[in-house]
Amino acid sequence: MHIKGFIFDLDGTLANTLPICIKAYQQAFEHFLGRPFTEQEVTSHFGLTEAGIFQRVMPEQWEEGLKLYYEIYEKLHVECPAPFPGIIQALQLLAERGILMAVVTGKGEYTAVYTLKYLGLAQYFEHVEVGDANAIVKAMAIRRILADWRMEPHLAAYIGDAYTDTEQAASAGVLPIGAAWCETETLTYPGSIAPTITFSTVDSFIDWLKANIEPLSAS
Repeated sequence: MHIKGFIFDLDGTLANTLPICIKAYQQAFEHFLGRPFTEQEVTSHFGLTEAGIFQRVMPEQWEEGLKLYYEIYEKLHVECPAPFPGIIQALQLLAERGILMAVVTGKGEYTAVYTLKYLGLAQYFEHVEVGDANAIVKAMAIRRILADWRMEPHLAAYIGDAYTDTEQAASAGVLPIGAAWCETETLTYPGSIAPTITFSTVDSFIDWLKANIEPLSAS
């Protein structure tokens, strides 16, 4: 397969970070709003950056809420000390084959950069595109990366764990791949676009990379 660029989602794809995101929101919301929030109440806002979510949920105190969220998020990161087993092997394989790599995430810049550094993954990615406070913008972010790489969409792939990732990848014209190795994955949704291929384990993803991604020097 003639793939020259590989773009990754972060939460639920590179590492099991969604549980700490949810806990941090719950603790920050309850601190300011005085009541507990369910996981569904929190995740219903996902797709926006943290700033966008706080602006929506507690508009009058969103900046204070966001500051507390960052503090809680950093403290909770000990619950996610490493990426999914095999992820570093997959990234090293792509790097060895000369494939350009980037991250496109719905997270804000602060937490995206913090997590990639904390997990020892930052070195692998030439670009890190983050989300927007008002809308899901992954397709636009993918297009910006392709423009910088001077790469046609059909030469790139995007892998994520949510049906919105698949839709955004398809909209950008890149190969949509499903990462279904985390219990929080949401790749299936009525009427949504299915990934071209879905992997239930990181090991099966690595096997596919070995069999299908040619070294650029050999292409």
